[in-house]
Amino acid sequence: MDQLAVASVTDILKAKRDGREVSREDLRRFAAAAVSGEAAPYQVSAFLMAAYIRGMTPDETEGLTLAIRDSGRVLDWPGRLSPLGDKHSTGGVGDKVSLILAPLAAAMGIRVPMISGRSLGHTGGTLDKLRSIPGFRTELSVEEFQRVVEEVGVCMIGQTREIAPADGVFYALRDATSTVTSIPLICASILGKKLAENPDLLVFDVKCGSGAFMKTREEADELARTLVETARRAGKRAAALVMPMNQPTGLASGNALEVAEALDVLSGRGPLDTRETTLLLAGAMGELAGIPGPLELAAEKLDSGKAMGFFKRMVEAQGGRLEEFRRLPGAPVRVEVKASRSGYWKGPSALAVGEAVRGLGGGRFRVEDVIDPSVGWVQEVPCGSPVEAGSLLGTVHGNSAESAEAAAAAIEASFQWDSPSDPLPLGRFD
Repeated sequence: MDQLAVASVTDILKAKRDGREVSREDLRRFAAAAVSGEAAPYQVSAFLMAAYIRGMTPDETEGLTLAIRDSGRVLDWPGRLSPLGDKHSTGGVGDKVSLILAPLAAAMGIRVPMISGRSLGHTGGTLDKLRSIPGFRTELSVEEFQRVVEEVGVCMIGQTREIAPADGVFYALRDATSTVTSIPLICASILGKKLAENPDLLVFDVKCGSGAFMKTREEADELARTLVETARRAGKRAAALVMPMNQPTGLASGNALEVAEALDVLSGRGPLDTRETTLLLAGAMGELAGIPGPLELAAEKLDSGKAMGFFKRMVEAQGGRLEEFRRLPGAPVRVEVKASRSGYWKGPSALAVGEAVRGLGGGRFRVEDVIDPSVGWVQEVPCGSPVEAGSLLGTVHGNSAESAEAAAAAIEASFQWDSPSDPLPLGRFD
C-alpha cells in the first residue's frame, strides 16, 4: 500500500477506504478524535468497516495499537526491581485460569498488574468471577492499583476511564457494526490496553474451537502470531499459546463455582486440565522473565501454597472477604445430568455450556444485566473419561427449576462421545 500523510478525519476515511496505508501519526490523531468526539460515531464506524474489509498492514496494526495505548494514561512504574508481566485470554468457557495464574506468577517473582474484562457473549469474565467474592473491589484508581501491585505483587482490576479510552469507543462500535472478528482490530484492542499497563512481558492464551471467538486453527494461529509480532514491535517480550476450547476448561462453569475451583487448584488440588493450562502459561511467563526452570518453579509455588498466599493477600488488599465467600450457600436448585449410555465421554460443547450458564443468569445478554454468581454447571467427571450408563456426569446449579431444567437439557444435548481429547497446547508462538 502507498502511505498517505493525511490531515483530517475525512481524509483518513478516504485513505482506508481506498486501500492506502494510514500513518502511525494519523492513526494516533484518529484515536484521539474518537475519544474527544471530533470524530463522530458514524465516522468511527466507517473506519472500522473499511479496516475490516481492506485489512491492515503490520505497520497499521502497530500504529492503531499504540494509538489506543496513548489515548489515555500509560502507567509509569517506579523502581523496576522485578519484571512486570501480564497474561491475556481471548475468552473461553470455564476459563478461571487468570485467578490462579496472576498470584502464581507473583509467587514466582513477577509483578502482575492485570486489567481484566467482564463477560462477553457466552464467555465468562474475570471481573465477574472476582466480584462473586464478597467485598472484592475491581474498580480502583490507578494510584491504588499501582500501590497494591507494589505492596502485594499482584492486583486485578477492571479497565478505568484513564486507561485506553479509545478502545471503549472502538469496542462498542465494533460490536454494533459486525467488525468484531477482524484480527488487526482484535489485536489493537487487546494490546492497546495491555501496553498501557506498561509491562515488560506478555503471554497470550488464544482459545480455539466451538466455545472460542476463533473457531478454526488457522484463525487462532493468525491471531497468536499477530499479537506476538505486534507486542515485540512495541518493545515487549511476548509469547502466545493456542489452547483448545471445544469443551469447557476444568469442571466448573459459572462465576462463584469457578472461583471455588480456582481455590482448589491454588491448594494443590483441582482438575488436571485447569492446572496444566495454568502451569504452561506460568512457565511461558517465567521463560520471558529469564527465570531458570520456570515450569518446575511454577509447580512448586502452586503445591507449596505460596501462590495461595499471594491470592489471599490480593483479595484482602482489594477489600474481599474470602472466608465469607466459602460460606455462601450457592444456588437453590440442582438438576443432575446422567449418562444415557456407556462409552468414552468427551464432554459437553463449550459453546452450549457457555450459553446455558448465560441463560441461567451467569452472563449477560445486555450490558445492564445483573449477574447471578451462584449459577452454573459442575461436572463430576472430567472430559475425556470412560463412563457407565446411568452414572452422574454433572449438575446444573440454578435459581429456578424451569431455567435449570432447560440448561440441563441443552448441555446434555451437546454431549460428545468416542473421540479423543484435544492436546494442550495446540501450538505456541514466540
